[in-house]
Order: sequence, then C-alpha cells, then structure tokens
Amino acid sequence: MTKEQNQVWRLFASVKLALWLIGLLAATSILGTIIPQHKSPEYYIQEYGSELARLLQVMDIVPNMYGSWWFVALLIIFSINLIVCSLDRLPNTWRMVVLDNLETTPERLQKMPLKAEMQINEEVGSAGERVRRLLADAGWKTETRDKEGGVLLFSQKGAWSRLGAYIIHISILIIFIGALTGSVFGYKASIMFPEGETVEHLFDRKTGQPIPLGFRLHCETFTIGYYPNGMVRDYRSDVIIIDPEMFAEPLRTAIRVNHPLKHRGLTFYQSSYQPLSEFLITVRNTKTGLERTALVSPRRQVTWEEEGVVFGVTETMADRMGRVHEFRIWFDSPGADPSTFGMKDKQNVTVQRPEADYSFYVQQRYATGLQVANDPGVWIVYLGCGLMILGLYVAFMITHRRVWAYLSPADNGGSKLLLCGGSNRNKASFDQRFTELAQRLRQDQAIN
Repeated sequence: MTKEQNQVWRLFASVKLALWLIGLLAATSILGTIIPQHKSPEYYIQEYGSELARLLQVMDIVPNMYGSWWFVALLIIFSINLIVCSLDRLPNTWRMVVLDNLETTPERLQKMPLKAEMQINEEVGSAGERVRRLLADAGWKTETRDKEGGVLLFSQKGAWSRLGAYIIHISILIIFIGALTGSVFGYKASIMFPEGETVEHLFDRKTGQPIPLGFRLHCETFTIGYYPNGMVRDYRSDVIIIDPEMFAEPLRTAIRVNHPLKHRGLTFYQSSYQPLSEFLITVRNTKTGLERTALVSPRRQVTWEEEGVVFGVTETMADRMGRVHEFRIWFDSPGADPSTFGMKDKQNVTVQRPEADYSFYVQQRYATGLQVANDPGVWIVYLGCGLMILGLYVAFMITHRRVWAYLSPADNGGSKLLLCGGSNRNKASFDQRFTELAQRLRQDQAIN
C-alpha cells in the first residue's frame, strides 16, 4: 500500500471521522424534521418567505432533503467509514476471541491485579481435579494443560461479546440497504375518493402517474370523531377490499389515523379528508317502511316517483373547514302544501303529512384521503433493526470474563493455587463475583 493509499485508509478508519459524520447526520435529520418535507413551493414561500424558501431549495433542503445528493453522499461516506473501521479493527478483536489463553505463563498470572492465592493439602494431580470440579460446580467449565511442572486451568464466558460492535455495524449497513431498496424499488402514492365510490388506481406522488392497485377498494363511509369542544379527535374510513384472488368474499375493514391497512405489500394510511358539497338524504315512509336514499346537491330537487314526493336542500351552514352542520330541507308531497324545516348533520327528523309520516336523515358526503406506501425494503430494515438489538445486547449486556487457576507443587508436599481473573467491562461486578468464587473455593476443607 502506497503512502497516499495508507493515508486514505487511516482517514476512513478514523473514529473521529465517524463521530463527525454521526453528528452531521443527526443535525441534518433534525433539520429535515423541523422543516416539513414534500410540500408545494407555495407552502415554503408562505411559511418562510420567498428569499429563505429559495435558499432552502438551492441547498436541496426542500422539498426532499432525505433524497438530496448531499444527504445520500453523507450516508455513503458513513457506510464506507463503518466498513473500513470494522475491517481495520476486526483482526485484533478476532485474535482476542480465539486466543489460546492456556499459553499464558505463570509469571504473567502473578502480575495480574485480580488474584487470590491458596494452599491445597493434595499433590498437584489430585488438586487439579478437585479445583476443576469445584469450578465446574460454580459454572466455570475449564480446559487443562500441564505448565512448568504444574497444571493450568482456564475458563471463559462471553468471548463472542467482543464481536457485538461489529454486529451493530452490520445492522446499520443492512438498514441502509433496506432504505435504499425501498427508495429505488418502492413508491409513495396518494388517493382521494368520495364515500360510496370504488377505486382501482393510485397516483404516484412524484410523477402523478396512475398505478394499478391489482384489486378494488370501495369506501363505504367516512366518519369524523369530535372532542366535546368540537375539535376533531380522529377520522376513519370504512372500506371494502374486493380481491377475488385473495378472498372469496369482499373483506370489510377500517382505516384510522395511526391504524393503517396493509394488503398485498401496500400500506394505506388515513391522512386527510375533504368535505364535499353533496349530501346523502334518506327518506323513509314510516307507514309502509319504504325508503329512498339520494345524493343531493344544494338547491337541486330530487323526485321519489314511487311515493310522489319531492325534496331537496335549500340552505346550509358550514364551518371554516367546509363541514356542514345545519341544513334547510324543502319537502313536498301530494296531500299538503310544500314545507321547509331545519335539521343538523346526522340527525333524524320526522315530518307529518296527511297521507303518512316521513322520516328524514341527512349527512354531508366526504372524500377520504389516503397515503399509500409500497416499500419492498421494509423487511430488510426490520432485519437490520432486529440485528441491531441483538448487537446492542451482546455488546453491552454480555461481558467477556476469564478465570485462570494455576496449581504448582508446594514445599510441604501439597499444592499452591493461584486464582486469577479479568473482564473487558463491568469490572466492579466481576471483582465481586471473583471474590465470591475465591471464597467458595476456600470453603473446601482441603483448601486454605
């Protein structure tokens, strides 16, 4: 590797570069969250003024910062940095994982800060078997090797925890791959259609081109829920999925805010609604039980020929959002003069006529607005997130703990035991466990 190549490698292997990139990505992500994305140019001009809106557009912060060249470049540089850092440090970590710890010399064991020395009233061979059995009872499965006239026992737990950081690195790259897959091969679309209608196409949010659904979606009703003070609490669309390839019968379900519908790899989110200047009026003859439901526009009359009656909406009162809350109904039947009466939205009113009583029910018609996402990379992202949770658990919850027990001949015919240990993190906790292990060994009558 040339000097220039070595400098480039050191640059991308730098943890300092990783910290800078993480900081930049975090800061720009906050900026992209504060400044709404995917809005019209008029929106940004109205919110920030023409000069600032133009600057945001030139800097590619709006309308899609997360798809801008510089944000994608940051992600690519961070990915390269992550890969190079991993490749640069993995060999040393791997050597620690597969290290032959029985090659440790007695002199090195004597220099370890965490140690305990004991005497055993048995010769080295039988003493080694006793210590091996006592360590096994304490949960330490040991390996044994003869060492300089004595016996060295070794046991470890959590050696693979040193690879936790690399599992996290891989998970981040998998999440990036999933996001890229969704960006390239997926799409986001929208649809706005009135109650009582059926759609078979979506419209791409970027190009406006129609996208076939592959099935039919029918909106039965749209409902708005209100708080006692009149503010909107939530809204939902009751829909029917007509998909003979998937269901023998049409499937009824609901789409609510924060409760999307998932079907055939598509996710339908309830995002908006639009009040329409049309009203559904249901008129029922309370004597015969016959009824008629009609879609009525303001100041246009509807004739119910079977009953010989005529009705319509003459006036409406709406709020600033276009939601009509009061109606003025005109009604005419053969046995009496025409009459008008008022009623509220979704209210039942009965009108008495000489020939029969008629029940009226009226409600405003709405169009439901749905955002639709097709993201084939979502399962890759889920895999990356699951792998990240595993990596975090391995890296921070599992500790690499090691214990050595070296037995050598003593002058009195017995054996000397040198117990040593160490961990790569959570040292206070391991020190306590090591002390408990030493005390457990000392409780054996042959060890003092």
